[in-house]
Amino acid sequence: MVLALLLALAGFRAAAEFRETRAPDEIAPAGGRFIELSDARVFVQERGPIGGVPVVLVHGTGAWSGLWQETATALDKKGYRTIAIDLPPFGFSELVGSADYSRAAQARRIFELITLLGGPQPILVGHSYGGGPAAEVALRHHDSLRKLVLVDAALNVGGNPGKPLPVLLRSQASREVLVSATASNPLMTKTLLSTFISRKDRALPEYVEILSRPITKRGYTPSVAAWLPSLLSVDQDALSVRKGSWQALNLPVEIIWGDQDTVTPVTQAENLANIVPQARMTVLPRVGHIPQVEAPEQFQAALIGALESRSDR
Repeated sequence: MVLALLLALAGFRAAAEFRETRAPDEIAPAGGRFIELSDARVFVQERGPIGGVPVVLVHGTGAWSGLWQETATALDKKGYRTIAIDLPPFGFSELVGSADYSRAAQARRIFELITLLGGPQPILVGHSYGGGPAAEVALRHHDSLRKLVLVDAALNVGGNPGKPLPVLLRSQASREVLVSATASNPLMTKTLLSTFISRKDRALPEYVEILSRPITKRGYTPSVAAWLPSLLSVDQDALSVRKGSWQALNLPVEIIWGDQDTVTPVTQAENLANIVPQARMTVLPRVGHIPQVEAPEQFQAALIGALESRSDR
């Protein structure tokens, strides 16, 4: 039994090595573009009128800018300019320097991108894991934003530092084996998507295809394995885990959450709404952790309402 498991894991790792050979430029959607940052080459997809209010969309774990395409279409119709970014190591973006995936580092990349693109103050939208870096940008550079929107965000405000990584995950090699059997394994994409959503019937083939698209990118498994510790531990240097930072925030904050979210329960949204001075919360009934997949029209209406809320400056 143990031998069979080891052979299976070795097979998954070998399959990932064989599969992940394509350059990002080969497989990224033709409508997007790559932008060189100081330590990363990031892929972004833009949509909508140049003169529209910019809305920067930051995805969650395992996702990329492609998962925002329905949202971008809806915002385009309302005259917004959407900028969906692939946060490294996901999607088609790649780090150039050291593998720093801390919230502060990811926030620095988002802010650098915003600065390079120029234009009016943007609204920053962060979903799930992407909510942490988005919040970090808001707390460090609130004067540069029009508003922050958090969607089922993984923030861990006031959370404990957490336990050290399990022994089996402390080496890069062991994490690569785990990732190759799960996150970068195309046979597992639908199953993993289903675990994050409440409406299981919404794990549709089109979403599975979107999520699977980047996993042929060269070095995808090693890069996700290098990122994994940042997911499993609390970044104690991040302002976004400190209640005091939120209490002092001078920026409108919109909170959109699914009431059936079991990954980041709605109680976390309620706690945050009670802390942030300029916060407004919208709860989506019968929706789990990924509202843009589970209830696209419902989510788009809530997001547009958040963007147009009078709490905006």
